[in-house]
Amino acid sequence: MTTHPVGPVRPETLYQRHRQTPDRLNNSMRRTYDLLRSALQSSCESQYLVEGELTQALSASRNTVRAVLQLLAKDGLVTRSPKRGTRSARVTTLRINDIAPVEAFGGERAIHTELRAMDHQILGCPGLVRERLQLVGDWTVLMMESLLLQHELVLGISVSYVALSPEESRDVVVDEPDAILFLEKHFDVRIRGSKSTTIGATAADEQSARLVGVEVGAPMLFLEDVLEDEQGQPRALSQFRLRSDLIAFQTHAVRSA
Repeated sequence: MTTHPVGPVRPETLYQRHRQTPDRLNNSMRRTYDLLRSALQSSCESQYLVEGELTQALSASRNTVRAVLQLLAKDGLVTRSPKRGTRSARVTTLRINDIAPVEAFGGERAIHTELRAMDHQILGCPGLVRERLQLVGDWTVLMMESLLLQHELVLGISVSYVALSPEESRDVVVDEPDAILFLEKHFDVRIRGSKSTTIGATAADEQSARLVGVEVGAPMLFLEDVLEDEQGQPRALSQFRLRSDLIAFQTHAVRSA
C-alpha cells in the first residue's frame, strides 16, 4: 500500500510525479512553445516551418511540435494552410534600451512605424499624473492618443500625458502625436532618457480590440516610459498597448558587479 504525506504537495513534486518519461530531450509543450516562439520573434523575416525539421531542432516529438504549432497559430504567430504549409508571421522588434521617437523604434533597422493621431485634450493636472511626473505649481497636462502603425497595419495604441509649464500651455498647437518630437519641436526640450520603464501584460478591452483588430480578451503587451528632459524633470508619461502577436521587445542587459 502506497501512502503520501498529509498536507500540500510541493509544485515540483507534483510535476515530477505526473511527468511522463519523454522520448526526446525537450518533449515538453511549454518548453517547446517558449523556445520556438522566442526563435520566431528574434527573426526579422517570415519563414516556412517544417515539422520534421522542427522535431530535430527542438528535440521534441512530432506530436509535441504539431500541438505547439497549433497554439502558435491560435496566438497569431504562425499561419497554416493546406496548400502553403506553415509560415511564421513577421514580428516587429522594438528596442527598449534606447529612448527614441516612434519613427526610430527599430534602431538601425528601418521598420517604418508611425503614430496616427486620434485625440488630444488639455486635462488640467490630474493628481495621479502630477505625482508620476513630479509636477508642482500651475503645470498643465496634455493628453495625446494615437494609433501605432506599420505600413497601415495597426500594432497598438499610444497614450501620452505631456507636462506643460504655464508658459508652454498658452496657445499650444498639437500637430505632432509623438511626445518626444512634440516637446522638442515646440519647446526646445531635449528628452535625454527614461526615468523608468515598465513592461507588463493586459487583456484587450472592447475598445482596444476594435481599434487594433483582435478579439476581446486577447493578450496585449503594456509598455510605459516616464520621459525625462536634460535637467532630470519628468516631462511625459508615455503608455502603449501593443499586439502581442506582432510585437516583441529587445534590450541589452549586463550583470552588475
